[in-house]
Amino acid sequence: MQISVLQQKIRSSYGMGQKEPPLDVLRREAAFNLEEAWAMIDEAGRRASDLAVTVEAINGHLNCADTRWPFAEIYEGLDGETVRRFAEKARAWKMHIVAGLYLVIGGKAYNCAVLFDDAGEIVGVHRKVHLPAGEERQITHGDRLDVFETKLGRIGMQVCWDMQFPESARIQALKGAELIALPTLGWENIYGVCRAYENSVSIAAAMGFGGEGPLPEGSDPSCIVDPMGRIVAQAARAGSEVVTCELDIHRDPPPQYGSENYIDSMSMRKTRFLQRRPGVYSLLSEQTEDLPLYARYFPGTQKKTERNA
Repeated sequence: MQISVLQQKIRSSYGMGQKEPPLDVLRREAAFNLEEAWAMIDEAGRRASDLAVTVEAINGHLNCADTRWPFAEIYEGLDGETVRRFAEKARAWKMHIVAGLYLVIGGKAYNCAVLFDDAGEIVGVHRKVHLPAGEERQITHGDRLDVFETKLGRIGMQVCWDMQFPESARIQALKGAELIALPTLGWENIYGVCRAYENSVSIAAAMGFGGEGPLPEGSDPSCIVDPMGRIVAQAARAGSEVVTCELDIHRDPPPQYGSENYIDSMSMRKTRFLQRRPGVYSLLSEQTEDLPLYARYFPGTQKKTERNA
């Protein structure tokens, strides 16, 4: 399949040392960012892409630290104009799209990835599960890590900080994901490569960033990673760019270390799957405050440390 990730330099007045900008200024900037995103989707369509992935919160115009207006009162829902425009683009180019959007669902604001099929229908919505410090001021946690069946294959979605947690990708891999699409405003190759390799899944990460000049130190540009953890396509470190490559997401990685001589498997993904030891992993399902590590940061407050040690 042909995959495009849309790296975008986000226009924003925040972080420039002035007073918090008025709402009309922020909305104009959001409209500019959206128009650029739709133009980039058109470019992905001209390249005959089967799937295009945008950056995180491409419709965002409020900073989570700016509490003058509740997100749940400002942003649209799934029936809004922004979602409709993305659906039109998907339908016009007969292309699947994963769009990173702030959305209001059930009266609460979420940081979402929305999957449209090539008919413009919504296949699934991922609500960001892991919220970095500050984001929870305005955003509600998601609570699912679903995988969606499409004519392209089984696609999972995450948003930015979700990829920092190995459990997220592992759960989606165990649900049969062949590709994880990631709208983000903070990408690092190190964890993307790890998540792809350890789960034998492809990852398409679309990175957005602001300010002048190239990406800040410690961040990496948009990229597409194959199931062996190899970066097969990558954007430059500066500017908006559509990055496109052909990738067979159905092909399992070959066995390594001579494992095919000892186990009936010509797939490293199958080998790892068969050699899992879930009975040893029970600690992963414990509540945070019940874990031994909790005592390191909150000494004297834990009840079950000795039992879990």
